[in-house]
Amino acid sequence: MSRAITVAGVSLDLTERGDGPPLLFLHPGEGLEPQREWLNLLARRYRVIAPCHPGWGNSVLPTWLSTVDDLAYLYLDLVAALRLEKAVLVGACFGGWIAAEMAVRDTWRFAKLVLADPLGIKVGGVTDRDIADMHAMSRDEYMRLAWADPVNGERDLMQIPETELAAIARGREAFALFGWKPYMHNPRLKRWLHRINIPTLLLWGERDGIVGTSYGEAWRAEIAGARMEIIANSGHFPHWEQPRDFADRLSRFVATN
Repeated sequence: MSRAITVAGVSLDLTERGDGPPLLFLHPGEGLEPQREWLNLLARRYRVIAPCHPGWGNSVLPTWLSTVDDLAYLYLDLVAALRLEKAVLVGACFGGWIAAEMAVRDTWRFAKLVLADPLGIKVGGVTDRDIADMHAMSRDEYMRLAWADPVNGERDLMQIPETELAAIARGREAFALFGWKPYMHNPRLKRWLHRINIPTLLLWGERDGIVGTSYGEAWRAEIAGARMEIIANSGHFPHWEQPRDFADRLSRFVATN
């Protein structure tokens, strides 16, 4: 089920599925991909609430909204508008960055935090590249780095309707807007990760070539009590490439006290 909802003057395309405890899912820069198996697997156990970020899908991107800070506050307003309580906050890739920015600000409506291969922090020195430059490489190289098996991420663009192709292009433009400079991180975020005061699980693709497992260990070290689990045969998108393993690990974590 998809519907439009207006929050803070921004019209968001919102997908909802399932009837269990609330789970807010923030999607990667590649988009929501609700037709993939991950959504139905999570919806068997949770009420999944998955907005398309402004600029993706049918969500509007107003001219005044241009930073990840804006997105964090927008989604905090969304969970308040939906009156969510004890929700699970889940973010993947770019969505993980947004989720972390939300959690350092306010966790009152959330019980658990799950970050899957998030972008968003600076780990190395000024000249060190922590995050692969996804916009500077060829599509073939990107597929090789982002997926354990690139076949899992292939789409026949000739079979996609023009409206969907336009939405994909629009999403890529928005992704570049929010993460272009500094590239895909907030230089200050790492300093504030200690403010995250809810149980946190980091799920990481074993073969992620965009942000490797050492980058994940840096996240884990900054969040008190955080756990990190590696998902085999997965790249940067474990919820797409190994959806059953992803859903099972998430559910076990949520069920623990």
